[in-house]
Amino acid sequence: MSIEQIIAALGLIGIGGIIQSLISYFINSRKVKDDSKQATKEKRYKAIILLSYAFVNYEKEKTKLIINRPNIQSKEELFNELNAEWVNMSLYASDGVILKMKNLLESNSTEDYNILILEMRKDLYSVKTKLGADDFKLNLN
Repeated sequence: MSIEQIIAALGLIGIGGIIQSLISYFINSRKVKDDSKQATKEKRYKAIILLSYAFVNYEKEKTKLIINRPNIQSKEELFNELNAEWVNMSLYASDGVILKMKNLLESNSTEDYNILILEMRKDLYSVKTKLGADDFKLNLN
């Protein structure tokens, strides 16, 4: 095919059509990546929230944890599992979630767990909230 034929073919198709097709391709490609990242975040964050809850409330939750995750038999094994999740977060989580998870692993406190919840909500759904860490505490007394 000669250059003149290629130019004629492009004229028939239209440069605008080609540009539009390229733009659509790149937009769709980006959307697929973003959707996949969002699905991964949701799945991992749900698991991490439950494991973190068991970590902070280990004495109360250890029986349920052993039933649901028989491979985790001690608080140390639970910590190791959460530490592995923290390392994996480097692939998909926001900086804020990574730092809040680090704080939780270092402190093992309810306060840091509640802060992690807020940061995950923000990262997953861009939730603008007036809730604070204290709003996730139940005062049953």
